Amino acid sequence: MHLVLHLGAHGTDEGLIAGWIARNRSEFERQGVLAPPPRLFLRRLSEALDQQRDADPFTREEALLRGLGASGQRRWLALSAPGLIGAPADVITPEGFYVTDVARRLYGLRSFFPRCRITVLLAVRCASGILPALLPDDPEAAPARLPMLRGETLPWAQLIAAIRRHLPQARVVVWRHEDLPQVWPAILAHLAGPERILPAAGLLDFAALDLSAEARLRLRRYLTQTPPGTAGQLRRTAQVFAERYGTAPLPVPRADLPDWALSAMQRFDRGYATEWADICGTEGVDTLQPQGG
Repeated sequence: MHLVLHLGAHGTDEGLIAGWIARNRSEFERQGVLAPPPRLFLRRLSEALDQQRDADPFTREEALLRGLGASGQRRWLALSAPGLIGAPADVITPEGFYVTDVARRLYGLRSFFPRCRITVLLAVRCASGILPALLPDDPEAAPARLPMLRGETLPWAQLIAAIRRHLPQARVVVWRHEDLPQVWPAILAHLAGPERILPAAGLLDFAALDLSAEARLRLRRYLTQTPPGTAGQLRRTAQVFAERYGTAPLPVPRADLPDWALSAMQRFDRGYATEWADICGTEGVDTLQPQGG
């Protein structure tokens, strides 16, 4: 069995990947890919932990996969579930950024699936993009949470090192959230598996990610007359429409965040390129780069 687990991170892609999997679950199953709802997957893990804690690991793995619907024809499981490495509230804690309970959860994945091949998919994002998405809509959230972040950048490389340490046999694939409009075909290909046709429902949502309203409308009209042959062709077509009719405006900072919080995020952002370079140089990590990146 090959497990492809999209672990997020929280505050990236806004559920777009999970939504694409859900919309195409029947087509995935037709192609031999098991795509269980994330809640079912997490519930099965909890049940196995509660009821089969001391069972033989291989027996427990077999029972868990059988409970998810794995069969001889479906030996590829694709899932988008950031909850596997914790809740959003646990991302920023006194222990640091993506530290609380992460090691235990990763080790649990390893112990639950001792014979499965695992591919981990993960997006990283600049601080000014991800932190507002993680902070609750509470004026006290920023003063309470942001001082817990130390250093000069968000330590994404530290999280990836933890994944490599606790899942040493797993393949780790990482991209920058900011590059999602360019690298989404490769991400979805990892989820669907080699030589499979990407299910079409929802692909346009990825292609139109950074398009202006006019570009998105014109692209939709064009595609009704000239459907793309592949995801790569769709991405390139969308890029042409972005260059001709404009891109989406940059997100507006949350109005409830104080100036000092915005300044702190900008400070973290200045180290983002260095952090990404460190990730690209990490042994055992595949990074998805936009063309020319």
